[in-house]
Amino acid sequence: MAEPTEPPIKDVKRPEDVVKVSMADNLKFAVLIGLIEVGQVSNKEVVNTVLQLLVGGEFDMELNFVIQDAHNLRHMLELLDHCPPPLQAEIWSVFIAILRKSVRNLQACTEVGLITHVLQRLPQADNVVADLLIEVLGVLASYSITVKELKNLFGSMKAERGRWPRHSAKLLGVLRQMPNRNGPDVFFSFPGKKGSALVLPPLARWPYESGWTFTTWFRLDPINSVNIEREKPYLYCFKTSKGVGYSAHFVGNCLVLTSLKVKGKGYQHCIKYEFQPRKWYMVAVVYIYNRWSKSEIKVFVNGQLASATEMTWLVSTNDTWDKCHIGATPELDEERVFCGQMSAVYLFSEALTAHHVCAMHRLGPGYK
Repeated sequence: MAEPTEPPIKDVKRPEDVVKVSMADNLKFAVLIGLIEVGQVSNKEVVNTVLQLLVGGEFDMELNFVIQDAHNLRHMLELLDHCPPPLQAEIWSVFIAILRKSVRNLQACTEVGLITHVLQRLPQADNVVADLLIEVLGVLASYSITVKELKNLFGSMKAERGRWPRHSAKLLGVLRQMPNRNGPDVFFSFPGKKGSALVLPPLARWPYESGWTFTTWFRLDPINSVNIEREKPYLYCFKTSKGVGYSAHFVGNCLVLTSLKVKGKGYQHCIKYEFQPRKWYMVAVVYIYNRWSKSEIKVFVNGQLASATEMTWLVSTNDTWDKCHIGATPELDEERVFCGQMSAVYLFSEALTAHHVCAMHRLGPGYK
């Protein structure tokens, strides 16, 4: 049976053919612009094709919504310059939705300086489109804005001959949105791809006599909602080359703590707390060592005790702890890497008390 072949570029008549053609994305956008100019496409077809080119496949608001190549945003802007206002409005409306869906999309916009491009188009934009552009600016500015972009924003409101430019009053609303950030100002962004992790230097020995504590603010940001049950992203994994040590990973929305005393054998404890995707949490895992009685592990979420269990967690070894990772296992395989964001990570060589954890939580995600 012969395999289906891709249509040659001269036979591209519909937007769905553009996606199938094997050529660079910038050329695909150029072909789509040509179809728009000759009036051979509907608005819905254009919107769907643009979204497919952005996410690198069939677009779905739940399954496939992450922008794969930030440079395609520039091509999208060029295409929008050839679209009538109603079509521009449709594209920007869906684009705003996917921006709010994932931090990775916001990061892609930051990489290409989208704020500057939007400000340049604002004065000539139709009123409906202008309102959407201002909404885009609000979303982007509340995530990240450079000094140069901030100057451009103020420049867009500068009065000429005693009159403010169009939309200046609405741009003031963008300035009001900027401080409204949900989460830390600075964080590590884990893309969920193979090999993405923070690798710690080897440690000669792991603290245990005074216990130890792992704490951070984190935000699960799965690529889609389907693989969340199959994947097991790791929050941390501290092991020796023999495979013994401590780890914490997610199964669905639950956090599972593991203490391996012998490779393949150890103890596990499941934290019965529903960690929701795209929401910031502060977690503190406190390992308490008791010489004459059973040791304990306490887990605090957002400053409150979420779980406590007795567990003989101590891993006794003289080997170097040379397999220590944040956001992955030593194998760095794709199904066990963390996908989301994580703020500053703290490891304490003592078991923090509930008062300590509560005080840290009150400082907020920026620890201010």
